[in-house]
Amino acid sequence: MADGDGQDGAPAATGRGPKTAVLGTALLLCLLVVVLQVSTPPSSHIASVLVAVPAVVSFGFGPPVIIGSAVVAAGTRWLLLPTEPHRIGSVIGTTVVICVIAALSCFVVRRGERESVRLRKVVSVAETAQRALLRPPPETLGPFRTAASYLAAAQYARIGGDLYAVADTEFGVRALIGDVRGKGLDAVSTASAVLGSFHEAAYEEETLGRLAGRLDTGLNRFLRDDEAFVTALLIQTAPDGHTKAYSCGHPPSLVLRDGTVHELPAGTGLPLGLRTLTSAPTEAEGPRVAGTLLRPGDTVLLYTDGIAETRNETGAFYPLADRLTAYQRAHPPPVDPQHLLTWLLDDAQAYSCADTYDDAALLALAWPPGPGEGPSG
Repeated sequence: MADGDGQDGAPAATGRGPKTAVLGTALLLCLLVVVLQVSTPPSSHIASVLVAVPAVVSFGFGPPVIIGSAVVAAGTRWLLLPTEPHRIGSVIGTTVVICVIAALSCFVVRRGERESVRLRKVVSVAETAQRALLRPPPETLGPFRTAASYLAAAQYARIGGDLYAVADTEFGVRALIGDVRGKGLDAVSTASAVLGSFHEAAYEEETLGRLAGRLDTGLNRFLRDDEAFVTALLIQTAPDGHTKAYSCGHPPSLVLRDGTVHELPAGTGLPLGLRTLTSAPTEAEGPRVAGTLLRPGDTVLLYTDGIAETRNETGAFYPLADRLTAYQRAHPPPVDPQHLLTWLLDDAQAYSCADTYDDAALLALAWPPGPGEGPSG
């Protein structure tokens, strides 16, 4: 799993502890060279090891300290100068090498600092784009407490091809989660097209099937690649708790209830962008969409395959349902949706043998129990 910790790419040795260790290593190296040179014959070349001092200091310090360390190393080498005049050339050569290494270290550090600044700017722009594309859900929506999380596959990235959205409409609370085929800027653009259609059509279409049809129509107007598509899952919860779901080739959502986990039944259809390849009607949900009654205390989790297809060192998939059951045993209700998502991402990262190779999006809708009610009322 990608860690998503928001590191800005600055050098690792930026804290006081690492810097102190680097400087201590350089000073210890100087002292060790002096002791060994004094305790060995003058013909030995142990003092030449001082050329490494500027390079060591470059791990964690800027050019001024690197130059200072080079001066100390060169001065130390001259203090160890043998009395024989024919050795002066060797000392001068060592001093020149120290200066060259110091200059190269300064260049590398400066370049690294520029790349770090550039990376921070790119990350800042990506975060701004994510906030514009993936609107953070409100803390409460209808009867639900909501939370969302997103991790892009690319290191340091904040956006990608997964998407989610929620809307409180006259038909009930509606939620969308989806996964765009492919990655990169094309996937981001496709996700933006789907989200734009959802934020408009979710308030107008009476059924999830018709809503899926609107999303498909809007996407096909946008797509230029005949092989591009988007898997999506739509759910709708009426004020009385009656819930329906419609899957366009996307994994079903999961309901956490009384320590158990079960799938939310859904009607099925082709992924968005591929629905025009069939003559099957898309204007209505049809009889395949079964209703489910949600109750106070229930939590609905929508996810993309970046979580479900995380593998461990043996190649086994992450057991999402089992781990959600374990979460409920360890954390008594009511469920805090943000805590659930944070725990789930940490748990999947611990399970994974490597970083994820796909984006991962999560959306949780938790219906808190009323006063005096049990977990499921």
